Amino acid sequence: GVLTTVDSWKLQTHEISGRFRCVMHDFRGQLRSSKHDEPWSLEDHARDLVALLDHLGIEKCHVVGTSYGGEVGMILAAMWPERVRSLTVIASVSELGPDTERIVIDWRRAALEAPMSLYQTMLPTTFSPGFVAANPAVIELGEERLRSCDEGFFTAFAGLIDAFRELDITPHLHEIRCPALIIAGEMDLLKPPRYSRMIAAGIADSELRVAPGAGHAVVLEQPAWINRALVDFIGRQGPGSLRES
Repeated sequence: GVLTTVDSWKLQTHEISGRFRCVMHDFRGQLRSSKHDEPWSLEDHARDLVALLDHLGIEKCHVVGTSYGGEVGMILAAMWPERVRSLTVIASVSELGPDTERIVIDWRRAALEAPMSLYQTMLPTTFSPGFVAANPAVIELGEERLRSCDEGFFTAFAGLIDAFRELDITPHLHEIRCPALIIAGEMDLLKPPRYSRMIAAGIADSELRVAPGAGHAVVLEQPAWINRALVDFIGRQGPGSLRES
């Protein structure tokens, strides 16, 4: 996700790493990765992931991404199908509608003009109201983390938003030939379920699941639900799971 880091997956890897080898990374421009002055694209992120797989000697993998990461995952699966055994796309879009674009433009403006307001700006469209009310400590931790970030983080965050706004992979969804699980949060205001239905309609034989009551940050709001879905789906994929075109 655009404001998350590898630590955001701890609730998944704690459960899943006993069955699967888990490899995570922050994209360029994100918290633990380097920040670049020049602009980059979602395709650049996918190339970086291919380079990481090459470096680790991983020929194929099950790709799981949420939001920004799910969008990079779709590009990876379309451009490098031989590297992807299966694809899980969580709370993502394949193109920007005006509703989503308005929201992320506000995020970008907050990051550059009033950085300490960024978390509060993102909050209403990131979490469901019930989760916010029940988990004030999570919100406080998010704000504290942003306070520790330097100016370069917020500039790079704006670059991530710029890359995201160029997304339009809907015409290429049919090129994704691996088994795919598409997950939406029922109450996601940033990337509502209709976008997940669009993705599922474009990828042949994909599965669509909707996490009941979840907002956009479904991996944080409903980790047990996500973990069951991932273990079930990935567990059903074997070495010969890549479909021929």
